[in-house]
Amino acid sequence: MTKPKIPEPEFGGYSDEDFATSTERVRALRSELLKNPQAAEAHRALGEQIAERLEMTKATLSELRRALGLTQAQLAEMLDLGQGDISRLERRRNLYLNTLARFVEATGGRLRISAVYGDTEVTLDLRDESTGHDVEPADSLETPG
Repeated sequence: MTKPKIPEPEFGGYSDEDFATSTERVRALRSELLKNPQAAEAHRALGEQIAERLEMTKATLSELRRALGLTQAQLAEMLDLGQGDISRLERRRNLYLNTLARFVEATGGRLRISAVYGDTEVTLDLRDESTGHDVEPADSLETPG
């Protein structure tokens, strides 16, 4: 008896524009979904469960990793780094945004940067304005002379 073959997904037919605008489309669909009271409640409850697990709203990278039940070795494997690299990363106080985003994404989160002015909080959009794509990581840019 032969095993049935699982068909490969087809990615053809998508333009560069489709891929470039995918984040915006996902955000729009998420907003639409959260208009449903049941979905909004489930989303809120999930956020509470995560907050309970972390038991904090402010944490160092090592506290965050440990709260999520990950070892440095496990996180290193997820990021294709060595365990020592994770140790140094967790002790560093000045990180490139790209590095921090990778760490957060590997632990199941999403990095959001905001500026606070009095009672007003503004989420910063760090995409390249001309293309709408994420900015090159800071570590690839030259320091001004």
